[in-house]
Amino acid sequence: MNFDNPEARAYLFELYTVTQGDPKAQVSMYDVGATLGLEKTDAGAMAEDLFIRGFAELKTLSGGIGITVQGLEELDVQPDPVICNDDSLVLGKSTVLENKGQKAVEKILQDIKASLVQTSPPYEKLEEIVMDIKTIEIQMLSPRPKTAVIREVLRSLHQSISASGTEDLAVKLMAITDSGV
Repeated sequence: MNFDNPEARAYLFELYTVTQGDPKAQVSMYDVGATLGLEKTDAGAMAEDLFIRGFAELKTLSGGIGITVQGLEELDVQPDPVICNDDSLVLGKSTVLENKGQKAVEKILQDIKASLVQTSPPYEKLEEIVMDIKTIEIQMLSPRPKTAVIREVLRSLHQSISASGTEDLAVKLMAITDSGV
């Protein structure tokens, strides 16, 4: 790393930690700075330096920032393609789910479970969603998980999630079920 200032490296690393390495995540530049004991002006200057170098990006005018793939690479962290690129959320065309598809399914299931905690759908809808999740988890236990089975259950989940009002997750589910068809 070619930083003149070790504080800038610490700031970038703290940004990585707070965002959990997700380039889509957004955090306050001032909160990142406060964690390191920096005043708002110093935190802003530090973030600006990272913007110039391409290691971070400004996401909102109120100081929301995120780490970039280039910033992850600068920290010698291998970017997770499932996190960094929604285009990687694909099941594929083969009969049996390949490794990339398995990782995509694991990621989308994590997102669905996290969403359930936040949205608290009605019991009947929750029960339906949980049964679909369990069906996918059982299929994933197979030495040769079937792409078509998982795709259809994800389509069912898409309908349930759409009805519960979780727009971002519904879009992801639509993208993954339409991938590779």
